[in-house]
Amino acid sequence: MTEETRPIEEIIQEICGLPTDLLGRISKQAVDEMGRRAKTSAKSKKAPKKTGSMPKGRVPDQLRKPREWVNHVKADAIANGWPSYTMHQTRKNKDTGEKEEEEIEMPASEQNAEGAHVFEGSITEKLPKGRGFTHKDAMSLSAVYWKVKTQKGDRQDLYEEFDASYQEDDAVSQASDSSEKVVVRMTAAEKEAQKQEKAEEKEREKERKKQEKLDEKERKKEEKANASGKQEAKGTPAKKVVKAKKASSAAAESAEIDADSISLSPVASSASASSAAASAAIPAATPVKLAKPAKPMAPKKAKKEEWTCPNDNLVHSWENDGVKLLRNFAGQVWMDDDGQLGEWVGLWNKEKKFLDTDAPAPEFEDE
Repeated sequence: MTEETRPIEEIIQEICGLPTDLLGRISKQAVDEMGRRAKTSAKSKKAPKKTGSMPKGRVPDQLRKPREWVNHVKADAIANGWPSYTMHQTRKNKDTGEKEEEEIEMPASEQNAEGAHVFEGSITEKLPKGRGFTHKDAMSLSAVYWKVKTQKGDRQDLYEEFDASYQEDDAVSQASDSSEKVVVRMTAAEKEAQKQEKAEEKEREKERKKQEKLDEKERKKEEKANASGKQEAKGTPAKKVVKAKKASSAAAESAEIDADSISLSPVASSASASSAAASAAIPAATPVKLAKPAKPMAPKKAKKEEWTCPNDNLVHSWENDGVKLLRNFAGQVWMDDDGQLGEWVGLWNKEKKFLDTDAPAPEFEDE
């Protein structure tokens, strides 16, 4: 048996006939019930929790094939060795602030005592097994072996072998890079010497700043000592003050005795009184402080519009300091190698507005 709903007019009429104390209790209960229902409704309509810009370990769709090509080159180099090649990388010149493209001649491979392929001449006391082939090396060598954009390279056969085994379509967007580049050519040994020189320069700069702090500390210490000496020179010791007061009192008594023993003429007395009255009548000059002029307010700089891109798991063209790059929604940045994913550059810091080139490259895994 279901309960029949009473007409609202009947309920209102019944409430209006209740005593005042009951009306207050009903009003409070109604307000509490409305608040409870409002909270329940807000919880049910709460927006779904946002997920990250890109799932961890997932490779952007348009970068999968280029990355697999790099992995294929790395596996081939580790198994069969590699020839000498030119590695291209972009760096910012600290002196001029301009972007420079470095060309480093990398040596071919040789086998160490264990039969592993390493860079020729890299076997030293510090590295008895030599320097092996890394993922960064594979990124440079893959561009030498074959470029899809230009359809040129030294190992077309290796790329065709990879292309035949790869099933997914190439979804890399095409883009052009018309910016002028400064090319610096050097060998791997010269590059290593340059790194050593930069490290030494950094150490010298550190020592210079340390010495500056010590000099500043000594300077402040001397200023404090000088200020303390001047303060002592201005102050009069207590014994000298007592002696000065006693000498002043004796001089005053002697002056009173001389005044009693010498009689002044009426004319002189009158002149002295007139002079004292004139001195008392002239008021002392009061210095007037001039107000400082107000400093003009500096104009406010216009706020630069923030670059953004859709959260679509893809990379998009992005320019920083005149250099064209590829950036995704998460702020991960690569070189724009003729529309393809180039070398890893770094991670864009949105809060501090700078490109962190020391950030490690992301490790992607295919789904």
